[in-house]
Amino acid sequence: MFHNGRKTIGVFAEKMSSEVQHKVCDGIIREAMANGYNVALFSSQGSYGQSHLFCVGDMQIFQLPPYEDLSGAILILDTMDQKENIQKVINIVKNRCRCPIVSIRMTIPGIPTVLVDNLTCMENVIRHVIEDHKAKHICFMTGPKDHFDAIERLNSFKDLMEEYRLPIKEHQIFYGDFWTLRAAAACDQFLSSDEKPDAIICANDYMAVSLASELIRRGYRIPDDIIVAGYDGLDYGLSFSPSITTAEAPLEEMGRTSVRLIHEKLVRGITPKTVYLKSKLCLRESCGCLNGHDLKLMSIRRNQYETLQLSSHMSTVFSYMSIQLAEYTTMDGVSDIIGNYLGNFTNLRSFLACLNRNMDIDHKMFRYTNEMDVRVAYVDGEMRPRANIPFQKKDLIPLECASDEPQAWYFLPIHFLDYSMGYEAFRFQEDHPAGKTSFQFDVMLSNSIHETLIHAKMQKMIGELQSSSLHDALTGLYNRGAFTTYGGQMFDAARETKQPIFIAVLDMDNLKQINDVYGHIEGDYSLKRVATAISKCCKDQYIFARTGGDEYYVIGQEEAEETIEACLKAFDAELDAFNATKQKDYEIHASHGYYYDVPNANDTLDDFVKVADRFMYHNKLENKKRRGELLR
Repeated sequence: MFHNGRKTIGVFAEKMSSEVQHKVCDGIIREAMANGYNVALFSSQGSYGQSHLFCVGDMQIFQLPPYEDLSGAILILDTMDQKENIQKVINIVKNRCRCPIVSIRMTIPGIPTVLVDNLTCMENVIRHVIEDHKAKHICFMTGPKDHFDAIERLNSFKDLMEEYRLPIKEHQIFYGDFWTLRAAAACDQFLSSDEKPDAIICANDYMAVSLASELIRRGYRIPDDIIVAGYDGLDYGLSFSPSITTAEAPLEEMGRTSVRLIHEKLVRGITPKTVYLKSKLCLRESCGCLNGHDLKLMSIRRNQYETLQLSSHMSTVFSYMSIQLAEYTTMDGVSDIIGNYLGNFTNLRSFLACLNRNMDIDHKMFRYTNEMDVRVAYVDGEMRPRANIPFQKKDLIPLECASDEPQAWYFLPIHFLDYSMGYEAFRFQEDHPAGKTSFQFDVMLSNSIHETLIHAKMQKMIGELQSSSLHDALTGLYNRGAFTTYGGQMFDAARETKQPIFIAVLDMDNLKQINDVYGHIEGDYSLKRVATAISKCCKDQYIFARTGGDEYYVIGQEEAEETIEACLKAFDAELDAFNATKQKDYEIHASHGYYYDVPNANDTLDDFVKVADRFMYHNKLENKKRRGELLR
């Protein structure tokens, strides 16, 4: 895989850009590369909002991996929003992978797992609050009721409260979301009692920061009025003021450990077992054990400030990118604009937009095509203008975008709702292997590609409408309107240049009799046969049209009148040859006449048509007499 002959470890996750996933993946990539492995990270974005169709399209990224070719698989699925999606990924990995599988932070039956000892990690925080700060009335904000980590961390809280003989009332436990959206509801519940809490402990830092922010908004001082503590040890909690006391989970070490378990199985044959890692208590401002002048805290806040500045800059950059993308309706145009902005990604080494072959807006794709095309290529810091690089999906990336050293690529879906259009591939510099992608960028790229497909469909429809407005539906020849337009232009040019021009009028004989005796389907057949004969015998530079029920016009420029007569004789011969085959119970004939001259200043196209029509009618009478037909 990746064209370098190295073994590849596949990583399956969601919300790869979050700080938690970023640190875990950093550990995975660094340990894998140290042992000579490639890493392929496949990530969905998550079910933002309630769009079922978006979620369907998002999950298609897990149809991409060549599972059978992986040498190891790591599941980081605890951040995945939908339970059914978690099970889908587990099933496909179990059924198709022929390699060691390890899970991180989530217990999966039959799969060894790298876990943090939740009982110990929460114990350190809770004991600190009780023993060092003498807190007695303590509330706990846990995660979703059915989440493994939430259950264990809540049990740790209950056990310690019982150990210290501190009562727990119903309002002291609140089930959150492991995110930032339930802080107000939690405060409402925790503050509903007459007894103000001494401390509120949260099962992760995201909830702790949002809860502290809500308490401050309501006029509470932290830690003077209420102590707040969290869990995870994220820089996110350090950037807030006051910084959040927490238990730091060894996220990078979890990633490294998962790779070591796979490596030991591949190299030494040692079957992986579940591993528990210890967390570290981090005392900060929200419990009163650290002041804001701590050098480490100031350094982290400086880094967070720079991160926020970069985030603000990227938001502005992507807004301008969105404005420019709206001006372009082709994939080449989209590629040009995207290329102008890729340099804004920190530590980006390569980026590929890999699109399905032969996409059609009218036929949705729900999986990737076997043949893909790279349409945006930023490789080793250089943009390849208007790329169109074909490759096989099983290879994930084209040969010309690979390298011999161990590689780590991130793969994210390109889709519009449930319509799969391809995927993105990111590769970051080796000194910052776990780079940050942007959901905003992904959405804009997907929407822009979808817009190009819509524009292509609209142009096709416009072309078809224009064609239908100019062509006769039965025969495919030009119609009267097109003949008037294009024939008129040819006639006007001949008049201005004083060049000879001819008009031929051809009229099918006995169409009514064929319709009456054999039916209109046969009548239509005979009209198309006449049109075929005209197309075959007339030169490409002539303009010919079906201008009425059984009437056809031809216009063209010729130096010699004999050439026109030769074309009409060839037309007659074509119909005679068809009639000789006896394919039909009737014969097909047509009469014709033409007028050939140099138009003078007062002549019009209609003038030439009228003269040609008189000659045609005269010939029609002669033909009927010759064939012994009664004039009808």
